[in-house]
Amino acid sequence: MRTSIIAASLVASALLSGCSSGNDDAATRTAERLHASLQAEDGSAACDLLSDDAQEQLAESGDSCESAVMDAGIPDTGRVVAVKVYGTAAQVRYDEDVVFLGEFSDGWKVTAAGCSPQADAPYDCQVQGG
Repeated sequence: MRTSIIAASLVASALLSGCSSGNDDAATRTAERLHASLQAEDGSAACDLLSDDAQEQLAESGDSCESAVMDAGIPDTGRVVAVKVYGTAAQVRYDEDVVFLGEFSDGWKVTAAGCSPQADAPYDCQVQGG
């Protein structure tokens, strides 16, 4: 099921927090581990990389997070096009995907994935949370 994400809060927090916190590599590694887990068909590892809210959103489908993330339709990534880190929020853009992340007490977690820009809204995402 495709859901729409309005990234206004992410953009607002990014603008308020200023420039990159130097965590570009850590955020990118988390996004890449998510895609590697999906390619390896390891739903459990993929879910471990998602924020609690993203896991809960997937569970709303009635399936386990592990099944739902594998069925979410997150595209193969291609190459990293850009990485932006603003305080505790990050965006990793690939050729075929945009991944949003947040820095939590236990490290970087994916808050939205399988995202593509939309004309009438900032992004449409296959997986989203907070």
